Amino acid sequence: IGGGMVFTFLKARGLNTGSSLVEEDKVELAKSLEAKAKSMGVSLILPTDVVLADKFDANANTQVASVDAIPDGWMGLDNGPASTKMIQDE
Repeated sequence: IGGGMVFTFLKARGLNTGSSLVEEDKVELAKSLEAKAKSMGVSLILPTDVVLADKFDANANTQVASVDAIPDGWMGLDNGPASTKMIQDE
């Protein structure tokens, strides 16, 4: 799971998502989907790092951060390079 969708799952795990897009009405669904997948022996692959921006703009400042270190005021845009490699290797 990547892109903008992942931030709802990260919030469901109790992680700070900064100003990332989160579907608040789907957080409980994300929790239940993870639990169901786990009970069926299915591994949901979520990123370990993400690309962040301080605003949604072509000229925004960007950084890469661990999913457990997304600073307030920064929005997640996509998987980070380590996550992209992890997914490709999976």
